[in-house]
Amino acid sequence: MSKLIRLIILSLFVGQTRAQEAFNYTRDFTKILEQTNDPSSDLYFDKLLKRFRLNDNNLTDKETLSLLIGFTDDPHFKPYHYLTVERSIYSLNAQGKFKEALQLADSLLVTVPLSQQAIIEKSYSHYKLDQTDSSDFYMWKFKRIMRTMASTGDGLSPESAIFALGPADGQNFIYKYLASDIGTMGSGRDKNGNFIDILTALIKDEKTGETKSQTMYFHVQHAVKKMFDPGELEDAMKKKKKNKKEKLKVGKDGRVYIKN
Repeated sequence: MSKLIRLIILSLFVGQTRAQEAFNYTRDFTKILEQTNDPSSDLYFDKLLKRFRLNDNNLTDKETLSLLIGFTDDPHFKPYHYLTVERSIYSLNAQGKFKEALQLADSLLVTVPLSQQAIIEKSYSHYKLDQTDSSDFYMWKFKRIMRTMASTGDGLSPESAIFALGPADGQNFIYKYLASDIGTMGSGRDKNGNFIDILTALIKDEKTGETKSQTMYFHVQHAVKKMFDPGELEDAMKKKKKNKKEKLKVGKDGRVYIKN
């Protein structure tokens, strides 16, 4: 499927979702979070997590989004802290150390069951070890999260930013869901002051060979709050803007690397 067509489909999909009930980060995040903490609610976090662990095919986008939001209240939700572990899992797979990658992924998923990076890397490890059923089991989880992210916004403006649980999830969305490269990376805020990641997707038209640059926005306010004290937030945003031209490349093995 053309990458450009995929982006158009994403916009149409979100348009249909909005005709029903659009997700609004400022309005809905806290409301959903409260429901995930209520044992009597159908969106209670423990109930949803159990279904997610079992790969319940009946999980809806709303339920999966509630699961992601609910995890932001978990004491283990420190996305900028365990980002190093996620990168280590990726590195082990890149080195062909698939069993070691599985062990590290398993250890992280015990306390961070919604680590998008650990889930997809675990699927990859199983695949390389010819463990197809296990690979498919974790790929389902990854795709479930991707589809849910796509339902939260088209990502084409700060006001329609896509919900991303962790700081690297927006990158995964572009690389693996839109099958595109990334140009510049930066950050900013929406009109309500919510912190957002700003990534440039480089979408190549497979027929003409031309590349279109599309700025995309991802909500990460909940993640940033876990990293910074209020006084440090602006400094962090300025630093990220300064480094926004950091480039990434795709290696011969099809995996993504940061250019030094």
